[in-house]
Amino acid sequence: MDRNCDSSSLNPIWTNKATLKYDWTFHQIAPYIGRMKTSIASSLIKKYTKIGDLIIDPFCGSGVVALEAVAAGRPVIAADWNPYAALLTRAKLFPPENLLDAESRLKIAWELSRNRHAKQDLRSVPKWVRNFFHPTTLKHALAFRDACVDIGDDFLLACLLGILHHQRPGFLSYPASHLVPYLRDKKFPRQSYPEMYEPRDVLIRLQAKIKRTFRRTPKNYNLLKKVIEIDARKFPHTNNINAVITSPPYMNELDYVRDNRLRIWFIRRNIPNGVEDIRREKVQAFRDLIKSVCIRLAPGILEGGYMILVVGDAQKGNFRNGKTTKITKELFKTENILGSFQLISTYEDTIPDIRRSRRECRGTKKESALVFQKT
Repeated sequence: MDRNCDSSSLNPIWTNKATLKYDWTFHQIAPYIGRMKTSIASSLIKKYTKIGDLIIDPFCGSGVVALEAVAAGRPVIAADWNPYAALLTRAKLFPPENLLDAESRLKIAWELSRNRHAKQDLRSVPKWVRNFFHPTTLKHALAFRDACVDIGDDFLLACLLGILHHQRPGFLSYPASHLVPYLRDKKFPRQSYPEMYEPRDVLIRLQAKIKRTFRRTPKNYNLLKKVIEIDARKFPHTNNINAVITSPPYMNELDYVRDNRLRIWFIRRNIPNGVEDIRREKVQAFRDLIKSVCIRLAPGILEGGYMILVVGDAQKGNFRNGKTTKITKELFKTENILGSFQLISTYEDTIPDIRRSRRECRGTKKESALVFQKT
């Protein structure tokens, strides 16, 4: 039976101020548009799993479910095709032990980067990237990026990405938007705001960023923690799964390459090709995506376990009026292997404009958490 109820029954903490006050500050390492609410992730994890249960998230995004799972004592395997998403999730699951350790690692990486700063050839950097930074700032940032990659420090690289672009003084770019990288030079013209176009001290800003990141950190449980950079449709076959908790891409609303293009470029020093942009596809593509991923994971879910999908209800095109939720429900009724799952709960939640919407607040307004149990 489908028991519809408001998400307040899960006791989420959800106002903008409350989220910043109670969230683990690892969630704030770097921004990620369209990320799941931490309160929803935490509530679903605690309501439908217990300590020691294995949780899978094949669309991990910025690692909200993964971090909340580990913080609650649940082992987790997370995956995403987006290199920025995978990096952020690794940074959250495998951070330094404490602030002192983080500062020590920063010192080592910075010393390595000092010898590389003068060797940075900005002519090899695309013009659209150079447009965001003072040349001196960009050289230091790239040198530090190279040092992080060479020593394999995902946490420090994620911290660099977290201060990459904004209009505030604590960030590295010329005045720009925070979530999606667009210059704001018309609102802040160089002749009127010359201080916003001067070189930025990268080290001082990294030090401040790391201190902010360690304000509230969860206990570091000795659990299985794994992050895979892979298309969810190719997620490795896994057994003994207690719950799949995930939020598929917002169909027809977000472009995860475009919206994160500057940070992705810093990770790879290029923009990856060949990744399917499902956002531009039609209803059948959304259905095929959900079907292929769910069918791949379903056999590994234990009897009584859960498949929990947090689906964004698009407001434009073929996805208007909650059609994504309807498609997902129908899929579990029609596919043989998914017929063994029963929809036991549906939670609906409104998305604040300030956090998640695009296109002058005409983007996704609502999301539904669909809880299917394996019978």
